[in-house]
Amino acid sequence: MEFMEVTPTERMMYYSEEWDPKKVPGFIIDSMKEREFAFDHNGTGYNDRYNAFNDMRELELKMKALNPYAVCASTAYYKAPENREGWLKAELVFDIDAKDQPVRSCECEVGQICEMCLEESKGLALEIIDTLRGELGLKKVYLAYSGRGYHIHVLDEGALKLENRSSILEYVMGSKMPGDVQMINGYAKTWRRMFSLTLSKMKAGDIDSMNKGVMNSVLKNKEGISGRLMERRADFLDFPGIGKASRDRIIEEVMKLSGQTVDGKVTIDNKRILRLPSTLHSKISMICTLVSDPENFDPFRDAVPRFVLERKGK
Repeated sequence: MEFMEVTPTERMMYYSEEWDPKKVPGFIIDSMKEREFAFDHNGTGYNDRYNAFNDMRELELKMKALNPYAVCASTAYYKAPENREGWLKAELVFDIDAKDQPVRSCECEVGQICEMCLEESKGLALEIIDTLRGELGLKKVYLAYSGRGYHIHVLDEGALKLENRSSILEYVMGSKMPGDVQMINGYAKTWRRMFSLTLSKMKAGDIDSMNKGVMNSVLKNKEGISGRLMERRADFLDFPGIGKASRDRIIEEVMKLSGQTVDGKVTIDNKRILRLPSTLHSKISMICTLVSDPENFDPFRDAVPRFVLERKGK
């Protein structure tokens, strides 16, 4: 699919004929009075901030009057969202942007995306969700397709009240070395999974400073390394051509890459705004979409506005 920018006429068509307020997530609607909404009217940025709505009808009227280029809602809840004052709590969020992935199996350069990029971003999102639910016991975890990646929203009450979120970020992303890589449960399990996932997508050149011979050995033995990790073996990097100093360096660099697969600034910021599911990502003509069936979700089937099909004469 070719990603094209939406025209003003197409935006008007979408918001007058296709946009459905019922597709705004329930967790947004239920807390609407406490959230700030931000609008980008022409692609120059979210210059229309400090919007607050009492109900969906007010939001719907504004949407259909403005045909916005993009719409965001705050992850934070405020006593006075129209002033962004009186912070109450905020969603714990993870932002996976396919165009900024530090490692990927395809040949896209930074800033580009393809179908494989988006599929791998979804796979990463599912791994994170599995950790949040299985390791941390969180229940209210939602996935949204953002147009060029995925957003994970966590709304468990304990997560909403967190102010220092950096330790959760390190845990979930495996970007900090556990004390014992042979632990069966907890941190080490999550760390092993993220290390293996990042390693599986690595190619020559992903670690520029690594010795070429060492890097070739790592890439040649990716399956073996991951297999030993899953077996909780401490010698998971003991392969020909990889010495002790190199092993330490590999672990450090892979952890760094794992941490870069999400935008950490978004997770630790408890006053962030994120794209509102059901609205257009006008830069690429896709619909930001709450994903109810992550395993089977296909953005090229489930998040394409009708006007894109009409462009093609379908």
